[in-house]
Amino acid sequence: MQNELIVSVVDSPDELGSLRDEWDRLLKESQSPSICSSWEWLHTWWKTYGNCGVALQILRVQHGDRLVGLAPFFLQEQRLFRFFRVRTMRFLGTGEPERDEVASEYLDILALVGWEEEVARAVWAHLRRLGSWDQLILNDVLADSLVMTTLSRSMAGDGLPVSSEEVGIRYCVDLPLTWDAYLAKLESSAAKRLSYKRRKLERAGQVSERTIDKSQELEQAFDELVRLHTARWNSRDKQGVFASPRFTAYHKALALLLLPRDMLRMRLLLLDDVTIAVLYNFRFHGTEYFYQGGFDVAHAAKYSPGLLAHVYAIINSIQGRMGRYDFMKGGTVSYKTEYGCAEQPMYDVQVFARTLFGRALRAERWGRKTLGLYRHNLRRLAPASTKPDSGRESVVDVRSEGP
Repeated sequence: MQNELIVSVVDSPDELGSLRDEWDRLLKESQSPSICSSWEWLHTWWKTYGNCGVALQILRVQHGDRLVGLAPFFLQEQRLFRFFRVRTMRFLGTGEPERDEVASEYLDILALVGWEEEVARAVWAHLRRLGSWDQLILNDVLADSLVMTTLSRSMAGDGLPVSSEEVGIRYCVDLPLTWDAYLAKLESSAAKRLSYKRRKLERAGQVSERTIDKSQELEQAFDELVRLHTARWNSRDKQGVFASPRFTAYHKALALLLLPRDMLRMRLLLLDDVTIAVLYNFRFHGTEYFYQGGFDVAHAAKYSPGLLAHVYAIINSIQGRMGRYDFMKGGTVSYKTEYGCAEQPMYDVQVFARTLFGRALRAERWGRKTLGLYRHNLRRLAPASTKPDSGRESVVDVRSEGP
């Protein structure tokens, strides 16, 4: 089938805007649709971040008149040693400065079920011929993605160095049909703790949950999210993600776009009509995604509103016949484990082209890794009195707030 596929490039914002219906149909018929791969997510990202000297390079894969695949890339040029320009190909939704980072996750080449390998090979054949990039950086992909399977295999088969690095864990709960069945899946101590915390809060006053479903209520709810999130991080002498005007503008625009499509779940947890927690969630193809949240630090020690906001959201998801509640990316140490999550590793993938700068970048990365290994061995050989704690080093989940 590969010989019958035609790959073309979408490189104008107007053309990206016109892809909405086709993109949505393709995503619905793909194997693993995710909110971060939706047209709404990536088109809004381009409108917000696309004025930073980057160029659209969306690869459209067709079989006759039928769209069977999309690879939503863009090309970014950056200076190297002040004099040279390195060309990096990335997925839309990634590559922002850290202070503005959206953290799009589970991105992949999109393909109709049954066409995955053919589409991935056609995408790689086009990239190989293109010659306009020095490195390919694909962030936060899953082990079963087309990037990690077919694409990486094709690139390695052509002799290109492919580097993959584990960068976090996906925490996701497969939801049963009832809340009692969910509790039965948990470890006994976790089930008892969640039930106890819930009873304690409900004895303290009138507990209610509101899901925003009107655009005129959205701005106030979003402001509550920002207020509680920021206060929480300020209590740790940090700013929080909404300190970035561009990040905040992106999510305000995205929320307004998703609300009428029933893809937004802005959830407010109230105690005696006072908001004590807000979750900024999404619903997409049978999954509810937790993206960000905030809670009232004054109630944190006594009632754990951050923890309980997820409890009520999971109950609501079960009642809504959602198949999954996805906490998204976390570190190897995360509060998310308490909810009975299945864990999947996530990876960053980097590929170097055979261009001059591609080879230079590969050599520079090899040098950094060699230096890092050298320093690691020095620490291992250091006298016991000068060693750091000998326990396994852990990555702590700081992307989203715990209870």
